Amino acid sequence: MTRFMTCVTVLAALAGFDLYSMTPARADAWGCSYEKCLAACAKVGGQRCSLYCTKKLQEKQASKVCPAS
Repeated sequence: MTRFMTCVTVLAALAGFDLYSMTPARADAWGCSYEKCLAACAKVGGQRCSLYCTKKLQEKQASKVCPAS
């Protein structure tokens, strides 16, 4: 039982880390497309993808990386 709990804890930590740290390479993989951002976020198991993508797209638009829609 202890091994099982340890395994679950490690997997939860890895999943949480992966969700929290979408690297710039992953973020840039979707460019300026909100739909592609949602798909990339969902692939890593994101739970707050719409909020994340909205925020990141606004940041890209503010920095002139992406045109404002």
